[in-house]
Amino acid sequence: MARMFSFDPRDYAATFRSEGFVHIPGGLSEEFYQILSRQVDEYLAGELMKDFAIGDKQQALYQFPPNGNYQEDLRQAVAGVCGVEASALVLSERHIKAYEAKAIPDPLAHKDRFASEFSVGFSVRVANESTLSLFPYDELDVNPFNSSTELRASLRPAWLPEKPLQNARRVDIKDSPGDVIMFRGNSIWHLRSRPAGTVMLYLKLNTFNCDPLGEDAATADFRKRTNELLTHSDAELEPMIPLLGRRVDYFHRRYNRDWQEVIGVVLWGERHFTIDAEELRALQAVDGKRSVREMIEAMGPGGAWQERMEKVRALAARGILDLLPARVNSHRSNGTLQEDRLLVSV
Repeated sequence: MARMFSFDPRDYAATFRSEGFVHIPGGLSEEFYQILSRQVDEYLAGELMKDFAIGDKQQALYQFPPNGNYQEDLRQAVAGVCGVEASALVLSERHIKAYEAKAIPDPLAHKDRFASEFSVGFSVRVANESTLSLFPYDELDVNPFNSSTELRASLRPAWLPEKPLQNARRVDIKDSPGDVIMFRGNSIWHLRSRPAGTVMLYLKLNTFNCDPLGEDAATADFRKRTNELLTHSDAELEPMIPLLGRRVDYFHRRYNRDWQEVIGVVLWGERHFTIDAEELRALQAVDGKRSVREMIEAMGPGGAWQERMEKVRALAARGILDLLPARVNSHRSNGTLQEDRLLVSV
């Protein structure tokens, strides 16, 4: 198996901690870069996902090579550079992005989706004059939406970033094929200048168990395990640990013209699912530490215990909650599942 990287993550940890980004020239091993280059040729020859075209670039869903544990290599490297636990990292995006010949030479800056706590770019082909431009020191609020388009559409003209970024410190990274770039994608405004002909592999990760697109290999296993656990008795369910479902996009309150309130949950790409105030309180209590019993208690006084348990079961069946056996409680940090090879396949 080819090594994915040629660098020691510890050499870049201090820089990432202070700057919020690192550029690692030649960070991909030569063996992996050759594999990736061949994969890109195959994707460009016929596997581009036209339905996922964004502006002037095409995208394809990247598949890790079959002979190797490359996703674990990725997690270990990102964890070492970004100062987090490798086992807490969830892969929320894995896309090859190819910029077309007509690509705008100086596009507007954007932030990656909320689930992109750490954006990792592998430079595959880079146009001669192309640079990745970051604004890592200004306007660092996290994008609360799971698309960059939603963020920009939500802003009033006076709140758009173009004016404040004119006076912000801009970092232009001149990358080359085989380089690795890591940055806080959901909080740093960035753009690709003169991108025509450039091809990147972007891998996005986070530490808060969020995978709206369902692109982490373990996400399907989480749902399968939850559905299996739902066959257990209520007594067996009570000590289990609930987590917010990986595909949850957002929670919201809606009001009609008569100010009637409706509370809901939206999973990525799905329609509004109505919940009641008790269920909202229960979901707000989910922290990766409380048990199902403690979550039900957080619903407040009153209410039949059996009815509340049925609500929890309905939320879990819908994908709004995932369930973990109580014995993995000691393996979690910050509400996300830590490594347990008996339970999680990645």
